[in-house]
Amino acid sequence: GLDRALSRPPCYALGWCSGRPPPTLRATMSIVGHSVSLPVLRVERDRIVLDGGQGREVSLPPDEAPAGTSAGEALEVFVLTDSEARPVATTATPHATLGRCASLRVVAQSGAGAFLDWGLAKHLLLPFAEQRRPLEIGQHECVLVYLDNSGRLAASARLDHRLEERPDGFEPWQPVSLLVCQRTDLGFKAVVDDRAVGLLYQDEIFRELRVGERTTGYVKRPRADGRLDLALQPPARVLADDLAARVIEHLERHGGSTTLTD
Repeated sequence: GLDRALSRPPCYALGWCSGRPPPTLRATMSIVGHSVSLPVLRVERDRIVLDGGQGREVSLPPDEAPAGTSAGEALEVFVLTDSEARPVATTATPHATLGRCASLRVVAQSGAGAFLDWGLAKHLLLPFAEQRRPLEIGQHECVLVYLDNSGRLAASARLDHRLEERPDGFEPWQPVSLLVCQRTDLGFKAVVDDRAVGLLYQDEIFRELRVGERTTGYVKRPRADGRLDLALQPPARVLADDLAARVIEHLERHGGSTTLTD
C-alpha cells in the first residue's frame, strides 16, 4: 500500500508523466501532501489511527471512513497537516497535491494571508509573502502547493520564483500539460507540466483563452535563456498530415466521392 503509492512518479495523480518530479517535491519518504493507501492500526471513539510509516500515527476523522472499518484494512487517504504541523488524513480529494499547480478561489482573508478553497474542509493558506498581487474574496489565483519551513502545506503564487528557471529535458514540439496562469502584454504565461513557466504569444493564439484554464499545448522552442516558448497547436506539418488522413478517411466512408469543398 504505502510503499507502492510512494513509488509512483509524482505526476501520477494528474494523469501525465514526464519522469521528473516537481522541484519542490522533497526526496524523502514524507507522505504529507500525497494521496496514499495507509493501513488502519486501531479504531478509537474519536479517531481512526492509520500507520504513516516510520513509527508515525496519522489520525482520520471517524465519519470519513467507511462503516465497519477495522484494524488491518487499508484506506485511500490524502495526508495534510494540522495547526501544529502534525500529519492528519482525509478521504476527500484536493484540487492540487504537493508540487502541483492549480487555479484556486479565494474564500477568506486573515492577518497571515488569503485562504484558498482546494477541495478540503481546511482551506489552504496563501501567505502574503507568496502573493504576487492584492487579492479579494471570490478571485481565483494560480498557485503551487509547497511545504513551508515549519512543515505545513501552503500555497505560492510566485510561480516564476518557485518553479525551475532553466528547466531541462524539454524538446521542440513536445506535448505538455499547460495551466494558463497570467495575462501579459505579449500573451499568456502558462505553467508547463507543473515544472516551469512558459509563454504563449498573443499573435499565435487562435481561440479564446482564459487564465486558470488547463489545456494541452506544445513546447515550441526552449530558448537560450532557459525560458520556454509555447504553442497551442502542433507544427504545421503535423496539422497537414492529420488533415490529409481525415480527408482520406472521409472518402473511404463515402465510396471515394464527397460533396465537401474548401
